[in-house]
Amino acid sequence: MSEVYYRKWRPQRFDQVVGQEAVVRTLRHAVSQRRIAHAYLFCGPRGTGKTSTARILAKAVNCLSPQDGEPDNECEVCRSVNEGRALDLIEIDAASNRGIDDIRSLSEKIHFTPNEATYKVYIIDEVHMLTEPAFNALLKTLEEPPEHAILVLATTEPHKVPLTIISRCQRFDFRRISPDVIVDRLAQLCDDEGVEAAPEVLALVARTASGSLRDAENLLEQLVVSYGSPIVEEHARDLLDMGGDEVALDLVGHIVARSVPDGLTAINKVAEQGSDLRSLHRGVMEYLRAVMLLTTGAGSSLGYADDTAARIAKLAEAESVDRVVHALKAFAKPDLRHDTASPLPLELALVEACAEPAPPPVRAPAAPASAPPRAAPRQDPVPRSGVSRPEPRARAEPAAPTRARPDSEGRAPPQSSSGPADQLETQWKEITRALRQVGKKFKIGALLIGSKERHLSDGVVTVTFSHRSHMERMQQELDNPDVRRAVNDAVSEVLGGSYEVVVSEIDGDAAAPRGGARPGGHLVRAAQAMGAQVVEEKEDEAR
Repeated sequence: MSEVYYRKWRPQRFDQVVGQEAVVRTLRHAVSQRRIAHAYLFCGPRGTGKTSTARILAKAVNCLSPQDGEPDNECEVCRSVNEGRALDLIEIDAASNRGIDDIRSLSEKIHFTPNEATYKVYIIDEVHMLTEPAFNALLKTLEEPPEHAILVLATTEPHKVPLTIISRCQRFDFRRISPDVIVDRLAQLCDDEGVEAAPEVLALVARTASGSLRDAENLLEQLVVSYGSPIVEEHARDLLDMGGDEVALDLVGHIVARSVPDGLTAINKVAEQGSDLRSLHRGVMEYLRAVMLLTTGAGSSLGYADDTAARIAKLAEAESVDRVVHALKAFAKPDLRHDTASPLPLELALVEACAEPAPPPVRAPAAPASAPPRAAPRQDPVPRSGVSRPEPRARAEPAAPTRARPDSEGRAPPQSSSGPADQLETQWKEITRALRQVGKKFKIGALLIGSKERHLSDGVVTVTFSHRSHMERMQQELDNPDVRRAVNDAVSEVLGGSYEVVVSEIDGDAAAPRGGARPGGHLVRAAQAMGAQVVEEKEDEAR
């Protein structure tokens, strides 16, 4: 059986690892100086060399004649690792051996001395797939490892690995490999295999691999098996399902030209041919990104062929950055993971991309610094004796709405807007809720819920109670400066100004003579609404 490219050309030395110079330099120095850690964590995307580097590390630490931290690949230990028969190199797939029993077995066997090498090296691939009990069992091994054991944990999702595990490992982050580096590696592979491939083919393969060298080698092998040598660009586009790549560039041209009919026709043509709409979507996003980079002056080398790069540059000259960003946002919305047959998401994105972007919201001008006119004072009931009422504080109050004169039948017209007094009543529950935990001995929120009426005049909010005991409890709490400040702040925040809260008592049975009108009562307020004015107030003799 022939060996696939990515296994056949797997790196056997640190200097053969592609695109991870910082990682291999550190590991080589550690091996050459014999400063080897007991646990390593290799993180990074798939196909970037994590497992291959772990195998090279296993050879380097056990090599009988290492050369500047590199394995010689000639001694018995190196040959046994290369041939897959090394008993002291144990590879575990955590995706299928993820339970606590598997890790317990590892913890028991790790204490056995190596068979022929200096170190026993355990490579646990996809370690993030372990269960929580398994991680706890592995933690014990990492805390007290035997001197002859080295653990290498590899994962593509390090955020799923517990921090207690990460903190006990030396972490190395493997990066995605750039397209230029992948192209160079594929060109070398073609030379070794005697395959002739056009540079455009290698560039397409590198772009499709998205930073994974293993994926790129697999794609190249598929092209060799399907078409043989030489491989031309048409073969690569056909195999990689990139026939819509040219359509994607045409579609970007329609977006720049604001040609909705032509763009919809191009999308439906791809859909009728049964091509993958996800590939078209991905191509549009890549070309729009290239146009954005060129428009902003950040795209010097995009990795496209000369004719494609010339078309992209021409589109960038005819478009503004705002329009390109608007189109990118429109095409970033479609989700084709579940429905890959319907062209509707791409059609909607095209229409939105061709439309003019919405203008930014206009910020309202700042309000003038001058204070608004003061509201006419309302007549409130006079507090009972023994309750001190502070002098009104100077403040800028929102103006009260002007009362319209009654109509011919004597009825007051409805008010067009609410003033602070009305706002006080509508927001009273909000005030009591904000003060439900305020108070040293009695809770202010509960006391205010039992209040009878609230009146507002000249920046003072008078809260009246039917029972003297409630009023006295409220006054007792307000005598505390911290509580008074909290109550005043809560009321002021709701009403939008600076207000002082005082308390008063109203005897529900003797508040007004029978059939009469109590000062500040509902009859007086109704009369005031009809245009009447209070000329004089008299204290009720019965009180």
